[in-house]
Parts: sequence; structure tokens; C-alpha cells
Amino acid sequence: MEAKKILIVEDSQVQGVMLKKLLEKESYEVSWGKNGEEGLAMIREKSPDLIISDIVMPVMDGYQMCKKLRDDEELKKIPLILLTQLTQPEEVFRGLEAGADHYSTKPYDEEYLLRKVALLLKNPDSYRNDPTKRCIEFEYDGKRYEVHSSRTQTLSYLISTNENAILTNKKLIEAEEELRSLNETLEHKVRERTADLEIEVEVRKKAEEQIKQEMEVTSHLLMIAEATAHTTDVDRLMEQVIHCGHEIMRCDICLSYFYDDDSKAFQPAKAFGLSHEMVPIFRTEPVDEKMEFVRRVMKGKKPVVDQVGAVRERPLQWVGDINTLAGIPLIGKTGPLGLIIGIYKKPTEITERDKKIMVGISHQVSVALEQARFYKESVDKTLELSHKIETIKVMHEIDRSILSTLKADEILETVTRLLVKVIPCDRVTVSMVDRERGGIVYRTRFGTTSIIKGMFVPFTDTSARIVFETGRAEYVNNLSEMKPLLPLEKKLLDEGFLSHIRVPIVVKEDVIGGLTVGAKRVAAFTKEDLSTLEYLVSQIGVALENARLISDLEELFISVVKSLSSAIDAKSPWTAGHSERVTKYALDIAREMGLSEKELKDLELAGLLHDIGKIGTYDTILDKQAKSTDEELVLIKQHPVKGAEILQPIKQLKDIIPAVRHHHEYYDGTGYPDGLKGEAIPLHARILTVADTFDAMNADRPYRSGRTMEFILSEFNRCSGTQFDPKVVEVFLKIEDKLER
Repeated sequence: MEAKKILIVEDSQVQGVMLKKLLEKESYEVSWGKNGEEGLAMIREKSPDLIISDIVMPVMDGYQMCKKLRDDEELKKIPLILLTQLTQPEEVFRGLEAGADHYSTKPYDEEYLLRKVALLLKNPDSYRNDPTKRCIEFEYDGKRYEVHSSRTQTLSYLISTNENAILTNKKLIEAEEELRSLNETLEHKVRERTADLEIEVEVRKKAEEQIKQEMEVTSHLLMIAEATAHTTDVDRLMEQVIHCGHEIMRCDICLSYFYDDDSKAFQPAKAFGLSHEMVPIFRTEPVDEKMEFVRRVMKGKKPVVDQVGAVRERPLQWVGDINTLAGIPLIGKTGPLGLIIGIYKKPTEITERDKKIMVGISHQVSVALEQARFYKESVDKTLELSHKIETIKVMHEIDRSILSTLKADEILETVTRLLVKVIPCDRVTVSMVDRERGGIVYRTRFGTTSIIKGMFVPFTDTSARIVFETGRAEYVNNLSEMKPLLPLEKKLLDEGFLSHIRVPIVVKEDVIGGLTVGAKRVAAFTKEDLSTLEYLVSQIGVALENARLISDLEELFISVVKSLSSAIDAKSPWTAGHSERVTKYALDIAREMGLSEKELKDLELAGLLHDIGKIGTYDTILDKQAKSTDEELVLIKQHPVKGAEILQPIKQLKDIIPAVRHHHEYYDGTGYPDGLKGEAIPLHARILTVADTFDAMNADRPYRSGRTMEFILSEFNRCSGTQFDPKVVEVFLKIEDKLER
């Protein structure tokens, strides 16, 4: 609960102090004015809840203040007690007329006064509005009277009947004089004691201030010690040091510098106390030993304090007016580490003790800074070694991935995805030269939206043309400065890319493509990155050439197989194209069944060669217009076995022999040559059975015309589970529209 505010208006220091202490014991918030005029000003400023005022005061007495208070619409509701030595009834009556809520004479009864204060504070409005509660209390002729405002007749009676007694009451007058004399004596002693107390307080303040300063210095020294003991980051260490150094040295500005071995100068590190406008200047203004002040600090290897006006040069002129400079060297075992400079703009006394503290800071920070540098160097070397190890691992992974596939697109995609682990880049693209169209085609990309897979870019629209023409790598450290900016590079710049390396992919001295890494930073790449890329493109070139050779061999092999298949089918005009059609139907069914690429390749070969055994069948039987005899059927049924025997010596075709041998087996076990049943029949053979039968029924034969699709479908439904695998038939029926087309 907020404490009630009471204002005392009393010119007597003794009376004021006593009354203030009495009220503060009751937890009131007490303020004190010395006269009526000062009291009115404090009433407006502090808005007290209650006023206790003396009457006899200089400048403005209590009556006048009370009347002004009651005439003020804003302040008139504040309750007021007149507390005075005036005990005459006419004074009491005058106080009541002035608007006092209570009138009490000195010496006052403390308990009685506190009760009245509490009552007025509790409900001042109802107290004032009820005449039976509003009263004045005074002491007269040795007796204490309390008169309510409703008993004014009693008060008038006292005034009229006791007028002579009031005028002749020598005892009361003598008591007043004695009290006044006592007050004056007490006030004199209070003033003397107050003066002594003020001196004592001043001395104590100075001592406390000195102790406080010592504690602050000690505290900041401990903070520096804590930072030097636990901080390995040189920037954070220096930031803590100059903050604490600023407080310890009591300077206006504290600057710190790190020594750079390459430039032989002190480069700006951290600053404290600089304005925002000066910070950029500080960061771009190194200092060196050509500056006399710096030279003396570093040569002497101890703190130096200079009055700037007493030296020939004016160092750090960009700071402005400087009165005093204090320099603290930071020196390691092998040479300078840095420098701390304290700047004082006003005359400042730097004591020997201050210099000793600076020496301590110099030693402590130098040791910590050297250790932090050693730690940073060891971490940097560890990171460098870790990066090299990681690079070797990723390069090995790339090599293994390249060698694990013979598909060009897979090789390029693998390199694109893994390259970002080796080189810190934001995009990777691989393009291949298209000399017929005069440009490049992007085969893979990562991290860019302006380039898409398969996009063709003419040589005239990109600076990459130089790479493909010369076979030399291109490095651009800032694309925004490149003139002229061709369309492709403009797209990349708009996307935020600022630097890139382009390396040609060369096969047998012929540039076939290019690998590009890009970054959204200026000068993002190093010569080590270029070396890594050159190694990678050499591996890519070898892998792409191997993939091309293998692809050529595969194409040659397939071409030979197709030629052989065509030669077999060409034995009869009725079977021309049969093997290729069966192969196509079988592959459509197999893809719908979800077979793998390897299985599809094997099925393709099996389809093309499934009738190779007919190479030994007489043409007259194949071209016969009537139905074949039993002897002829025996010869025809030998072709799956003959086909398997023909393919047996070819190691590369061993996986397709089961499909060739068993493509006339029936699902119920009534087929030939081995009478296999159900799942015992190889899946490829079951698929070829459906494809072979479909083409046989769909095509014209010497002894009949091709069947209608309606008839073919009904036959497959009828023979599902007997001649054909139901699962294969189900897939066939699902895609029969496609097969018919």
C-alpha cells in the first residue's frame, strides 16, 4: 500500500525535525517547508494528503497560507491542521475562520495529534462536511479545550469572559518566552551540530568515493583476469580488455590494435568511447612505429604517458582535441602483439600507481593474447588438416561413384552433388559442347534457377565460349565488373552470383564440355579450389570417355543381335519383323510389371533371339500353307533347345538362355521342351510366351489370316492359368489398347 504524504510547514528547525521523526515512525512520507510561501509551492509540486502548519512564520504566516489554500479550487480539499504556540481563544477562532480542519497548541499531545492525523487522512471529505466532527483544540489557563465548529457560541463566550485573564496571564507569557529561548538555544546547537555533520559527511563522501573507485578498479582488473584466463577468441578478449581498461584508466577513449607481421603495422581492432562517426575512420587508420609515440611505447616495452602539447607531433589527429595519451604495449616472446592507447581530452593526473596498473595490464594481456594466437593457429591448422582429409574422402567418394557407373548422366549428377562438400560454392553446373548448333547444352545443375537441365545457350550469349575455344580455365572474381556482360552472365548476376570458376572437360585434347562452380560472394575461390576442379574434370573426362566406349560397344552388340534376329525372321516373309515386335510387346508388359533396367535389358536380348533356334529349320516348313504334320511339328519344337545350344558358348548371353529355352512352356506344365509348370518357368519366358502368342495370332500366316482383337482377347482369357501365367495375362489385358496400336 502506498504511504500517505504529509507536508510540514514550520520555520523552527527543532520543531520541524521532531514532528518529521514522529510522523515518519508511523510510515508516513513527510516533506518539510520553511514558511507559507514555500509551503504553497510544495503543495502544488507534491500534492500532499495532509498539511500540518505553524502560524507564526516569516514571509507568509499560517493564516495567510490557509486562506490562499481554501481560495484555490484545486487545493482547497486538502485537510489542514494548525499546530502553534498561540493559545489565545481569538487566535483559535481566527484559525477556524481561515479554514483549518483542526487547531492544536504546542506543546502537543503526540497520541492525540496522531489520532487526528489518522482520522483526517482516512476520510477528509466526510470529516469536513460534518460540522459535528470538525473541531479545534487548544490549551488555555492550564486547561485543554476541544471546541466543535457547531459550538461557536461556546467559543464566543470563552473569548468575552476571559479577555482580561488572557491579557494578564503572566505565567503563560513567561512560559512562552522560556520556550522561545529554549527553541533558540536548541536551534543554535542544531546549527552547530549540523555544520559538524556536514563536514563529517563530506569527509565520509570522499572516503566512500575513493573506496568505490578502488573497488571498480579491482573489479575490472578481475574481469580482465577472467577474460585472459578463459577467452581464446582474440577479438572477444580485446573487446573485454578495452572496456575494462577504459574504466581502470578513466580515459575518454580507449583504442586497441593488433600487430600485423605482413604490413609491419598495428591494425585497428576494438574501440570504446568513439562516436559513431569516428568508428569508420578508426577502422581504416592503422598506426606504426613511424609515429614517435608508438615507437617509444614499443621500444621501451612499458607504458608511456605523454602530454600531447609537450611533443613535436600530434598523433591521432582524426580524434580531435587530445590533452594526454597513455600507451600500453602488448609484447610476446617473439615480438610485438598489439597496442592499447588511452586518450584523455582534459588535463588528467596519471599517478605512479596508475602506471603500475598499466604495467600489470600489459603483462597479463600480452600473455593471454599470445596464448590465444597460438590456440588460433593450432585450430586453423587442425581445421586445414581436417578440410584436406575431408577433401580426400569426398574425392575418393567421387572417384568411386564415377567408376561405379558407366552412364554419363549419372557420372555428371554425382559430381554435381558431391562437389559442394569439397568447394564452398553456391552453384554447380556441367555443360556439354554442341558444335553443330554452335553452343552448349546444360546436362546437370545445382543451386541455380536461371539455368535448367537441357537448356541450350549459343556461344554468342556467354563468355564461356573462351573456355571451350582455348581449353583454359576462366576465373571471374566479380561478375558485376565484367564488361561486356553477356545474356547468360547477366542472368547469373541478377540471381546474385558474383564469382565463378569455369574449367574445361577435355577428352583426347578435345574440349567436350565444362564444369562451373559459382558463389554469391566476391573473390570466393582459391587456387586450391582451382586445383581440385582441374583434378575432377580430368577424372570426369576419363569416365565420360569410358562411358562412351561402353555405350558404343553396347550399341554395336545390340545392332549385331538385331541383325541376327532380322536374318532369322527373313527366312520367311511371314515372320519378317516378328522378333522385334515380340520384343516390344514383352518390354511393354515388363515395364508395367515394374522390372528393373537390368531385367529389361536381358528381356530385350531374349526377345530378339528367342527364335534363333529356327536358323536350322527348313524354309519349306516355315512357308507351308497347310497345317504342319506331326513330323514337322517335332522339328519345329526343337528350335527352343537349339537356340539355347547356339547361345551357350557366348558368356555375355548366359542370363538370357533360360528365357530362350522355355518360351514355349505352358503354365499348367503341358508345354515344351521340359514341361515346366507355374513359377518354375522363368519370368522372362512367361512374358515372352504371351508376347509371342499375341504376335502369332495377330499376324497373317500362310495357312490363315490374322485374328481379330476380340478373338485374341477371348483366347487369352480362356487360356489364362493353363497356357499363360494369369498375372502376365492380367497385365497384358490392362495394356492391350497400347499393344494393338
